[in-house]
Amino acid sequence: MTEGRRPWGKVRQLPSGRYQASYILGSVRGGDQGTRYTALQTFDAKGDAWGWLDREHRLIDRGDWTPPIERFREAEAERQRKEAVRQAAAAVPTIAAYGSQYLERGELAATSRDRYRQLFKFYILAEPATITRRGMVKGKPVAKHGIGAVRVTELTRADVRLWWQGLPVSTRESSCRQAYDLLRAIMNAAVEAELIEVNPVQVKAATQAQASRERDLDPLPIDVLYAVAEQMPEPWRLGVLLGGVLGLRSGEVRALTRRDFSLNGEVPTVKVHQSVKEAEGKVEIGPLKTARKGIAFRTLPIPAALVGDVRIHLREHTQLGRAGLLFWRIRDGGPVKSADWLRAFKNACKTVANNLEEDAVRRLEQSGEQESEESQRIRELLTGQGGYVFHGTRVTGLTWAYRLSGGNLRAVQAIAGHTSPKMALRYQRAEMDYLAAVAGNVSSMIEASTRK
Repeated sequence: MTEGRRPWGKVRQLPSGRYQASYILGSVRGGDQGTRYTALQTFDAKGDAWGWLDREHRLIDRGDWTPPIERFREAEAERQRKEAVRQAAAAVPTIAAYGSQYLERGELAATSRDRYRQLFKFYILAEPATITRRGMVKGKPVAKHGIGAVRVTELTRADVRLWWQGLPVSTRESSCRQAYDLLRAIMNAAVEAELIEVNPVQVKAATQAQASRERDLDPLPIDVLYAVAEQMPEPWRLGVLLGGVLGLRSGEVRALTRRDFSLNGEVPTVKVHQSVKEAEGKVEIGPLKTARKGIAFRTLPIPAALVGDVRIHLREHTQLGRAGLLFWRIRDGGPVKSADWLRAFKNACKTVANNLEEDAVRRLEQSGEQESEESQRIRELLTGQGGYVFHGTRVTGLTWAYRLSGGNLRAVQAIAGHTSPKMALRYQRAEMDYLAAVAGNVSSMIEASTRK
């Protein structure tokens, strides 16, 4: 074993061949005078040992010195603290993991879960689209910026803003808003779970986007509703009238059976208690979407003008037996799929629009009369923005219910099966013809008053 000395400190070589460094402390606060302090580790090279002594000497000169063992303990405590922080951060789920868990909660209806999964996958995680349609290209992501890898506790308002700006809002506004609402709901769950204190999903532009086309769909005039019904396949004609007159949802219409109708009493009625559900490739009949909130069914009176159409349909087009479906697939007898129903409905709307255009051209050729603004409006309503959707018939029925009931929200809520008056208010439409009628009534009131 050999030793080497410098003006301050000592380095010696151990039998193992490694080097040990030590020094005797003079008058330094925090140290015992005359005590030898040895490095807590040995060194491969002598220069490394002298380097450690130099660093110790600089700490003494600066007045930052503390015993090496104390510094080691502090460093170890800091390392353990950082490791705990790292492990805690690693234990916090990502948006992808937490969102997937959120979508599996039991209270979600199968159809809602299926829709939310698509929104989550394509809009929030930004996975490539699996089909090509308006605003989507197969093999390419819908969203420019996915946020699935971000941990729940690390998502910021800036992240959310950047994500929203990368969505195809101009072509798929409704889906983008639904995705925004889903992300906000996921982060609200994180707030409730005390993972975060404030929900960062707060984008003003997103709250102004339309979440559903039903908000800006105008109701169809009654004659147009019947014209569209006439262009449907004959076995499905009544479905348009039930949607437009009674304000039924598409799934509710397609789930109706023979036993749901009671036509021989003083007031003909239909019991709406089930709906067609489509999720994970299955088409089934299940409870109403409102059943979880206490509205398992509703019984609606059928207007006398519609009873004859119902009788004819029950006689000529409904499946046999009390449980026979009013609208069914010839192939296997199951309920009609939403896509098939909507396709037939849009084709019927297009046909009616074409007929209106042909009538306008014919009048122009025969009498020089230009097409009326109302006719143009109806044609645009039926075919514009991808075409009128079947849910517009529900808008039609509930809008007229609101008007004819004198704005009775409770009546509209009962007819629609809504769980709150707020939902019923969404059908308080105010088209120009209705406003004109109101203005006419006001005018009559003014004239009657001035005559007095």
